[in-house]
This record gives sequence, C-alpha cells and structure tokens, in this order.
Amino acid sequence: MSQETIRSAEARFFELDILRGIAASMVVLFHYKHFLIDDTGNFDYPNMPLYALLAPVYVYGQFFVELFFSISGYVFFWLYAEAVSERRVGLRSFFIARFSRLYPLFFLTFVAVALIQWAFVALYGQAYIYQDNSPGQFVLNLFMVHQWLPGAQMSFNGPSWSISVEVFLYAVFFALCALRLNKPVMIAAVVVLGLLFKYLQPQPAPDFTRGIPNFFLGGLIFYAVQYLRDHARAIWLERVEKVLVWVVPVLWLVAYVVGHDLIWGAVGDWIERHGVGSKSILFSTDSFVYVLVPLTLLALGLQQGKWLNLEKLETWSWVGDVSYSVYLIHFPLQLMVMIGLAHLPYATRAGIFASPLVLVLFMAAALGLARLSFLYFEMPMRRLLKDWLTRRLAPGTPIL
Repeated sequence: MSQETIRSAEARFFELDILRGIAASMVVLFHYKHFLIDDTGNFDYPNMPLYALLAPVYVYGQFFVELFFSISGYVFFWLYAEAVSERRVGLRSFFIARFSRLYPLFFLTFVAVALIQWAFVALYGQAYIYQDNSPGQFVLNLFMVHQWLPGAQMSFNGPSWSISVEVFLYAVFFALCALRLNKPVMIAAVVVLGLLFKYLQPQPAPDFTRGIPNFFLGGLIFYAVQYLRDHARAIWLERVEKVLVWVVPVLWLVAYVVGHDLIWGAVGDWIERHGVGSKSILFSTDSFVYVLVPLTLLALGLQQGKWLNLEKLETWSWVGDVSYSVYLIHFPLQLMVMIGLAHLPYATRAGIFASPLVLVLFMAAALGLARLSFLYFEMPMRRLLKDWLTRRLAPGTPIL
C-alpha cells in the first residue's frame, strides 16, 4: 500500500469500519443511563442492567467518541490527503461528498428532536436531558456549527456535538492538504497544538477540544503504517505486527478491568501497596485515548486485510454502515420512549429500565432503525443531494 496508490472515495477499510460501528454502539450503551436518572438528578448505577458486565461502558463510554475521531482521521488521510494535495479532489467535490453524506440524517434527527422536545416540555415542563434548546441554538444546529463557539452546550440532539466538531475538522484537514502541509511533521505539530489547546484550558476542557488531537493523531498513525509497510525490513515489520497482535488485546483487557470498579478494587489496592504507581497515572482515560486507541489503529493498519478474508469482512460491513445512523438516532428514540414514560414514578421506571431484556430491546430497536435509515433514507438522499449539488455547484453555474 504505497502512498502513490489512487484510492476511490468509496474504498473501504472494513476493519476500521466495523470498529467504528462497535464504538458507536458503546456510546449508545453509555447513554442508556439517561433512562436511569433518579429523582435527585443522579445516575442510578446499581440499577443499570448487566452492571457487573457493562460498568466500564456506563461510566467511561463517552471516550469511544475519541476513538471515533481517530478512525475518521486515519480514513480521511488514507482516502483524501494525497488526492487533495495533488488537486485531484477539489473543495467543491469534497464539500459535496461530505455534505450529502452527513446532512440528511443530521437534519432529520435534529428536527425530530426539536419537535419531540417541544411536546415533552408541554407535557412535563422542561426538556429531557439537553436543556439549551433556544432559537439561537436552533440556528447554530441548522448550520452544524453548534459546538464551534466558546462555552457551547449540548443542545437538541445532544450526541450530534461530535458531528459539529467533525465538520470543523474536515475544514482544517482540507486546508492543510490543499496547502500541501499534510506531512507527518506538520500533522504531529497539529496534534501537539491540539493537546496544548485542550490542556491549557480550565479542566474539564470543552468537548470541542476533544476532536483536534485525536483526528490528527489518526492521520499520524496512517503515516506510521505507510512508513512501516514501505520502509521497514520484512523481519522487523513481522515482529512489530506480532507484538501488537498480543499487546493490544491485553491493553483492552486492562482498560476493561481498570474501568470496572468491582474488579479494580483488589487490583488497585495491590498496585498501591507495592508502589507500582497510581491508577490515575498508569491507567487513566488519557492513557486509553492517547495510547490504546493509537496502538489499536496501528495494529489494524498493519494487519489490514490479513486477519479475515474480504468476503467475511463484507458480511459484517453493515456494522460500520450503521455507525453514523445509530449514533444520531438513539437519542430521538430515547426521547420517544420517555415522552410516554416520564410521568411514571422513578421506582416504576427503574424497574422497567433495569431489565436486561429492555436493554437488549432498546439496542435492537436502535440498530434496526439505523439499518433501515441507512438503506432507505440516507443512501437515497445522499445520491439525490449529491446529484443536485453537483449540478447546482457546477463550474460556471450561477448560484442565484
């Protein structure tokens, strides 16, 4: 896979697509706890279904968004960086491709949430989960820039905050590539600037700052894969691959154990007693975001197409297909459920949503709706919008 390879924008890195689908599902699981906010406004963790198994996801699942950003960065540098820098893909075609893919479902779920929240407020006196649904936020959401301003809050379809950040990242990515600054040293500098931007602010930093370092870290990992494949001796490349094949799963297991308070109690006490270090330093969320995620992408990049044959990967490609869909659909689905159940006493609702069967049904409904959306709404709308924009924005065509 040399850098000179010309890749179609429709090319698929199935392993990363499937991982993106899994990450989206983890975020949906993380948000399931919206159903279990008690009368004091706190999450009722002991009543979370399958808590003994899923505790790390319920507590730390939000950090799979960073994995999302890193996968996007890797894929965009893989597909577009060279093509943009060599002027084979221009701003017009790049904008049309991304807008036609993102906006139809974004707009549909945004409007759906706005309408359902209006009904929810009429029934219960306040919005569900995301409260800042003002006219100003409506306009910002309409243009997908609702996370760009300082002090931005989550509003309307709250999880779409990361889509707003992605749109900003696409603009930065295109500008860097168009200026032919898409070199590893420059991308590393952007990662460092992103980290400084994030950590020099009062903590916790705004959600907006979570995108820049991880997106471009994904791009940096792409260049690392390129370098190792093109320049490393076969024997050393094989050794690196073998080490990562073992190390990455072990680190994921460690992350699961550390994220699970029921398990960590004994392990953490042992580490503290033996002076190995502290949990916060050795096994923090930052180590997950900036060590485990990049190593995972590096391992998958080096093993691309080697673990499973193309036919098997295509069988599971639907998991990646619905990642965007399930991410945007799950909160409107929650809102629809709660508009009918929010009147119940908390004890009654807890009895319903603490059931593993209800969790399974909710996940199945979210994934099923996402699959239907992808096949029968997103892809048809993508083709229609892409064709319309291509004609509308054709060179020499007047805009008005």
